[in-house]
Amino acid sequence: MADIPPYFTVMFQDTEVAKVTLDKKKTIIEKYVPDSYCQPFGGPRQDRLRVYEFLESRCYENERGDLKEILEQASLTSNNPWEWVRITHGVTWEDFFWIRFPGENLKWKDVRVR
Repeated sequence: MADIPPYFTVMFQDTEVAKVTLDKKKTIIEKYVPDSYCQPFGGPRQDRLRVYEFLESRCYENERGDLKEILEQASLTSNNPWEWVRITHGVTWEDFFWIRFPGENLKWKDVRVR
C-alpha cells in the first residue's frame, strides 16, 4: 500500500475546501468553506472513519460484477480506497471533488474526467 502523506487537500474544482491531517493519534479536518454542497465533511465529526467514508465514496462499488477486471487494469489486488485515490485523485463522474496531495500543483482541468 502506498504511504499515506501526513495531509491532503480536498478540492471542489479549483477551490480548496478542506485540509485533512492524519497522524497516528488524531485526525484533523480543517474546513476552508462552510458546510454546503461543496463541503464533503458536513457536521462536526473529526474522525478517521469520516475520512475513510469520504475516500470510499471515491471508489468503485464492491458489488460491481466487473470489479476484478477493473482492479487488474489498475494493477490493484483489492478495492482499497487509499490506493484508488492515489491513482485517480479521487475524481468521479458524479461530482467535482478531488484530492490534491502535498507538492502537487494540479488544477481541475488536469484531473477531471468530463
